[in-house]
Amino acid sequence: MGVQDPGGREEPHLQGPGLQSRLGATRRREGSSEVTGWYLLIALALLMANGFFVAAEFALTAARWTKLEEMAAGGNSRARVALSSIRELSFMLAGAQLGITMASLGLGYVAEPAVARLIEGALQNLVELSEGLLHTISLTIALAIVVFLHMVVGEMAPKNLAISEAERTALWLAIPFRLYANLFRPFIGVLNALANSSLRLLGVEPQDEIFSKHTAEEIGSMVEESAKQGMMREFEHQLLSGAVALGERDAASVMVPRTEMTAVPVTSTPEDIERVVLETGHSRIPLYSRDLDDIAGFFHAKDLLRIPADKRADPISRKYIRQMLVVPESRKLRPLLVDMRRRRQHLALVVDEHGGTSGVVTLEDLLEELVGEIRDETDVAELGIERVGRGRFVVPGSLHVADVADHLGLVLPEGEYETIAGFLMDRLGRIPKRRDVVEHNGWKLRVRQMHRRRVVQVIVEEPPRTAVSEMADEAAQQARRPV
Repeated sequence: MGVQDPGGREEPHLQGPGLQSRLGATRRREGSSEVTGWYLLIALALLMANGFFVAAEFALTAARWTKLEEMAAGGNSRARVALSSIRELSFMLAGAQLGITMASLGLGYVAEPAVARLIEGALQNLVELSEGLLHTISLTIALAIVVFLHMVVGEMAPKNLAISEAERTALWLAIPFRLYANLFRPFIGVLNALANSSLRLLGVEPQDEIFSKHTAEEIGSMVEESAKQGMMREFEHQLLSGAVALGERDAASVMVPRTEMTAVPVTSTPEDIERVVLETGHSRIPLYSRDLDDIAGFFHAKDLLRIPADKRADPISRKYIRQMLVVPESRKLRPLLVDMRRRRQHLALVVDEHGGTSGVVTLEDLLEELVGEIRDETDVAELGIERVGRGRFVVPGSLHVADVADHLGLVLPEGEYETIAGFLMDRLGRIPKRRDVVEHNGWKLRVRQMHRRRVVQVIVEEPPRTAVSEMADEAAQQARRPV
């Protein structure tokens, strides 16, 4: 029976199956909303977990272990944990992949239906659709939203973060990721062992660490790129570039060729050798018997002090002839430098495939390949600033741009160079050649002498002077003369 009001009338709308159905639907919606809320929280946690594992995976592979070692040596405990993970990289990456897989599966299982319920409830209030069509539309939209969030928030964003800040990300995630890996170590170990066994069946030996191996060309490219980015100074760039090139170049590329060698007959007297030493500034003079293909050794200038005065007009004694290191043209510079240091030799004879003399290599030549031009006292005298005419000077290519301004008044613009040779190379866009001319503010710089790829001497010409300036200079000179 229905419920009667005080007047005895029944209220039919408060009784029967309709009331029970509506009450049940209301309870189901309330229960469904509560479940959906929990599912969304779980989905958010799984999305964050997925991002955590992705960031850990890329941070371990992108982080520079040398930088982490430096931090660990300074007492950073997180760096030590990160290094321990990198040392068993194969296992840790397997753990990251396991975490990503489980988080992705859980996200698909929980998030998609939860989001679909929310969308379905919203669409019910907007349009009238059949239950099947409504469910299909809601599921499609939910799938698109979940996939988008999974790709952007769970994959791409943490990946880009780990690549951009590899060391910092590795430090942030080091301890929690290590705890996770240790907790699931047995399971991860089994999966990783199965994967490694599969690789061995294909003839590939798995590695626990990433070993960075680079060719000389790759290292040279990295040095050049670092220099362009301003991460190293010019001297550091030159030193590293020279060290890389040292392993690729041979003796023939740096030797003083046969046609430019300074050598004297083995029958020369100490007086003859002394004149050659004074003229050339060389302290070691090769000696030949019949011709340059028959080098007997070399004479050291310091031995002149040991020869008595009454013997200086006689041919030098054999006891003063020192043996030379003999190397083929193909000898690489790095082992050649090692040989010269081990044997304490400053001069080496370079021979061709037939045993004929090709030239000589000095220890200074090898060091110049590493650190650039080396000048001693005799070089300074030879390459100093010299006036060769009115307004014309001969200067060394290694002269610093500041010295050019101080001594000649030629102010060169700032650039990625420190010497006048560097300025010429910058303006020409290539290695200068003899007789190349560069003009700057009326000044002319002409390459006078080259030695292989090095600018040795440059002729600097002042700009044309006006009659007024010449008269002013002449008056100034007269004023400085004593009365």
